[in-house]
Amino acid sequence: MNKIGCLAIMLVITTVCLVDNEATFPPNRGSTPDGFWFGTQNLRCMLAIGKKGKRAAPSRAPLGVSHRVVYYRGYVFEQLPPPRWHNTPEWDLTARCPVTWERYAAGRSQRSVQSVINFTNGYTRRFGSYSLIFNNCHRFANRLSQFLSWEIN
Repeated sequence: MNKIGCLAIMLVITTVCLVDNEATFPPNRGSTPDGFWFGTQNLRCMLAIGKKGKRAAPSRAPLGVSHRVVYYRGYVFEQLPPPRWHNTPEWDLTARCPVTWERYAAGRSQRSVQSVINFTNGYTRRFGSYSLIFNNCHRFANRLSQFLSWEIN
């Protein structure tokens, strides 16, 4: 299948999933307290919010028509830019752009939340500024997954 076909399939799957599951945090997070989950938000919704001024080891595809976030121990981590984290169920974007969470934890970690916050806060200094292709939210989520899996420090 060519790249355009894959992109079209990803867009359809994301749109369908948003209708089925509008949970702010992964619904079964209690079953794996040390787990971390990948989630996505509809990119067109995210871009529309930006125009209105409202938005101040396991891996996933580094490009996609969605915004990727990671849930870990009650916090959601994202790169918009800049990389940031939230620990409230209703952070500013979920009211308009619900998150679709994967059904099962992508992995487990014993990292402290503070170490993940430190990683997120130092992300731009370590990996560079946001780039749509080379340093986007998907690559941030994959690097955070590597950090949670102890593959990078």
